[in-house]
Amino acid sequence: MSVLKKSGWSQLIYFFASFSIMTQGYAKTYSPETLEQQAEQFIANQIEADPEKRIEIRAMPLEFRNSDKVCNDSLELSTPSVPPFNRQVTVQLKCNDSISWSQYVHVRIEEMLPMVVASTSIARGEIISKNAIQVEYRPKQYIRANYYEIIDPLIGSRSKRTISEGMPITSAQICMVCKGDKVTISANQSNLSIKTSGLALEDGNLGELIRVENVNSGKVLRVRVSGVESVEVNL
Repeated sequence: MSVLKKSGWSQLIYFFASFSIMTQGYAKTYSPETLEQQAEQFIANQIEADPEKRIEIRAMPLEFRNSDKVCNDSLELSTPSVPPFNRQVTVQLKCNDSISWSQYVHVRIEEMLPMVVASTSIARGEIISKNAIQVEYRPKQYIRANYYEIIDPLIGSRSKRTISEGMPITSAQICMVCKGDKVTISANQSNLSIKTSGLALEDGNLGELIRVENVNSGKVLRVRVSGVESVEVNL
């Protein structure tokens, strides 16, 4: 074989070897965690931001935990679902190179709402302090009615039963005005406000109507709870 032919074959082999190396260099490896993160971000980008809500987006773990996938092209992501999404959507991640593959990732979407929970165990009859409660975000579907979103109105109220650490505070567990409490009665009319003392004849929480005895006149009034040990009546 001539030197020229040898040189030609050598250049051809070098070209294909270089092309193979370049192709491998552009290939990208995707771990299961990376695919999960891309699916989460794909869904997050389609959800309209709302300062009133906290949305938690979490991909369900893929089964092939010990193997990676390789693709020379950028992945194509899609979902048959459209916003607003249900609690779970499926995202397809597709590689369109010569050895194509697809991977489906299930993504869970949770709307989280603020709620007041016990930060420590609260005994029955205990006056609730600021240190005993805190605000946490919980999935919307697990939140019951009559829960509280902010701490301040609860400070000074009394627990009607033992509340375990981490449990939500509900109106059934506390009383802002408890039967037998001395309360301040505010009588409001236009710009005039008159205050007197009363004795609660039943339990009540913010906005509820309860019976209170005016200690000065002995008259029983139907009043609305306005806060801890406070009620009001309109003249």
